[in-house]
Amino acid sequence: AAFALLVLTVLAQAVYVPTASNLFIIALLTLTLVRGSGALSLDRMFAAGLRQSALPLAARAVELGEWSAARLTPLVLLCWRVWLAAGLLVIAGWLDPAPELALWLPTAAVTGLPLITALALAALLLAGCIVPVAAAMLALAGGAMMVMGMQPDLTPFPLFLFVMLGLRGAGYLSIDRAVDGWLEADVLFDRDYSDIPADWPHVVVVGAGFGGLACVARLKNLPVRVTLIDRRNHHLFQPLLYQVATATLSPADIATPIRSLFRGDGNVRVVMGQVTAIDPAARTLNYGDGHCLKWDRLVLATGAAHSYFGRDEWGAFAPGLKSVEDGVAVRSHILRAFEMAETLEDPERIRRLLTFVIVGGGPTGVELAGAIAELARMSVAREFRAINPAQARVVLVQSGERILPAFAPALSHSATRSLEGLGVEVRTQARVTAITATHVSIGETKRIETETVLWAAGVVASPAAQWLGARADRAGRVEVDPFLRVPDMPNVFAIGDTATCVDNPVPGLAPAAKQGGQYVARLIETELLGKPMPPAFAYRHQGSLATIGRKAAVADFGWFRIGGTAAWWLWGLIHIGFLSGTRNRATVAVNWVWNFFTLQSGARLISEPRTR
Repeated sequence: AAFALLVLTVLAQAVYVPTASNLFIIALLTLTLVRGSGALSLDRMFAAGLRQSALPLAARAVELGEWSAARLTPLVLLCWRVWLAAGLLVIAGWLDPAPELALWLPTAAVTGLPLITALALAALLLAGCIVPVAAAMLALAGGAMMVMGMQPDLTPFPLFLFVMLGLRGAGYLSIDRAVDGWLEADVLFDRDYSDIPADWPHVVVVGAGFGGLACVARLKNLPVRVTLIDRRNHHLFQPLLYQVATATLSPADIATPIRSLFRGDGNVRVVMGQVTAIDPAARTLNYGDGHCLKWDRLVLATGAAHSYFGRDEWGAFAPGLKSVEDGVAVRSHILRAFEMAETLEDPERIRRLLTFVIVGGGPTGVELAGAIAELARMSVAREFRAINPAQARVVLVQSGERILPAFAPALSHSATRSLEGLGVEVRTQARVTAITATHVSIGETKRIETETVLWAAGVVASPAAQWLGARADRAGRVEVDPFLRVPDMPNVFAIGDTATCVDNPVPGLAPAAKQGGQYVARLIETELLGKPMPPAFAYRHQGSLATIGRKAAVADFGWFRIGGTAAWWLWGLIHIGFLSGTRNRATVAVNWVWNFFTLQSGARLISEPRTR
């Protein structure tokens, strides 16, 4: 497409009416032709598959495109520099080309520049020195002349070219390229892990949740060796795990392989393993089957697990949602309840199977309740014959005075009304006292007959405090100082659900974990590079969100609160934006649109555990 437009524009300039706009269109199309379509394109998306396909010449075409992008793009940038410098020299009176050649020089776009400025910019472009600065000056000058009416016929195309030149660099035969080559060889780390200098500090990050990934994302740009350890090989977007449990999304839609996130970062090594012990004095970490790592700095971002408040026996009857395995198991349990009810004739057992109790009125509990209600009343309503799924009973149990206690009271009441509109029974000030295979007891007298109980009431930290022998709070979180450093262990940090700071409490939310990870990476950077120490960590609250079914949500940003359909759209956009990977964002968006318009969920699979 770029080639066809390029030919047409060259013919228009050479044969018909020559214009300054044509020149810049030709320059931009030339870059598009040699560099390809870049990101967010089908060309880039299908390139890897085409290379391995059986289509004739497909592999050669992809290789030609890659060679052109790598080898010809710097040549085009060199031509741009010389071409723009020639136009500037004509304006300065240092070059007097023939009229036929002058038609092809960009003099119209730079007319009006002072002599000294034109000569200085021409020198920088010819030498390829600080080309982004020179391009920015040209863009600013061109924009100013357009605004002030000095060149009313100037089009945006020169400005586009100046911006592209600043973004893409100087190309061949330039000082900038020589400097970039030196930086890449001696400072930056676009190399294999084995080529990283052994004397670079070794930073080990345990946990690939929101906090761990945010920390590594900044550390990878420093002269350090980074090892990221997690017991699983994927990063899970937990805020949408309830949609896996309620058969709206597939686990692959919200999970991203950790290695794929850092495959282009040569100083980052990803290790799959379960940490078993840490020796702060020796600076060693044991994981897996006897493996040991030496570290210079350690960041613990190990998250949290379910907490049953001392009643761990409830876990067998009330699973929680923390992992992909949890989501798949809960989904199978919910769907199996409908399937079993379809085959029975005992009304009492059917009622028990079709009663779903969610313990905990926080965002996860509210979202689970709304999703299960919609699953029963919409997604599977017409798929059974002996039972009516719409008669399923969904009960949300909250021990406090209202659901969503972290939100403003008005939003809590709005969420309650939305849940009740979906048919959910909301029970507040209801403390669970017993959970068995067939019922849930509330207080001393009330009892709900059910075979499906889901836990969303509490969490407990990982055993990080035990590994370190450090002080911990009642939930097992490591006590840290205002700099997220473990006391008496200057090279050990804890973030997210792993840590608690008495002087500066931080909520157990994904944004808080990400901010903590970024802060610790910044702190390590200042220590390694000798920069001034940053102030103590301060969490910046970015708001709280919770969705209720397919068209209602609540959003609380402190200064701005909203509920209903508008909040639902906001919730969806924010969650898609925070997902890892373009594929996951596109897949989730398509699944949501399909589910919204067809009232069908797409992942209603029952997975049975494999037995021998």
